[in-house]
Amino acid sequence: MAKAPNTQGNGATTEPGPALPVFYRRPRPLNNELDRDKSLKLAPDFGFARATNSVVLNGGEFPLAMRFYPIVFSQSTPASAVAVLGLVDNENLFVGAGGQWLPDVYVPAYVRRYPFVLMEQPGGGDLILCVDEEAGLLVEGGQRPLFEAGQPTKLLQDAVSFCREFHAQHLGTTAFVQALASQGLLMRNEARVVLPSGKQLTLRGFDVVDEAKFNALPDDVFLDWRRRGWLHLVYCHLMSMANWGRLVDLAGKRTQS
Repeated sequence: MAKAPNTQGNGATTEPGPALPVFYRRPRPLNNELDRDKSLKLAPDFGFARATNSVVLNGGEFPLAMRFYPIVFSQSTPASAVAVLGLVDNENLFVGAGGQWLPDVYVPAYVRRYPFVLMEQPGGGDLILCVDEEAGLLVEGGQRPLFEAGQPTKLLQDAVSFCREFHAQHLGTTAFVQALASQGLLMRNEARVVLPSGKQLTLRGFDVVDEAKFNALPDDVFLDWRRRGWLHLVYCHLMSMANWGRLVDLAGKRTQS
């Protein structure tokens, strides 16, 4: 999983976050006996994402995400595409005190997938649907049950489909990012911002596409990427860089509130 970009302010350096899936603390396989009376909370609550300043992003999300977030690439192995959600560690500028995402803003699929996730079974490569026991999003009884008469409800079936699609897209996006790296297009970068308070921040720990090298790609590579649908992903990434200013504005409004 990609690590969040590191943030420095006034000379202070933060340590990288743990190399664990963001949000998930105690995922376990779903069980039609153990979870037979469990329901998903009725009202969406994104409070679990309040302390995360970046999340993994899949290529299919770029056209929507580029309107709101800087899209960068992690320096982890393998590298991932990442949507930047905040300017400092442990702060998501898009989640309010009540756990609501800012209205009319695209919510990344990684966030919408929670508390479910596909994980490999011990000793095998098969993927199984798991739920984070510490999510606080499951309740006893309720109007959105996971099982009825021992069988998965449509809600749970949709969760399985969503997680499978996310997994498939993530594999495709990983291939895209690996292609960027193999062509030498990823370069270390940093974002220097000045908050309305006058405080200066420098965000490090992420890569961006070298636009000059991208424009100089050999014709055969360029045509191959066009066939694969990768060119527009690069363009979305480059245009998303304008959203650093959006983050500064959101940080200023949060300071004033």
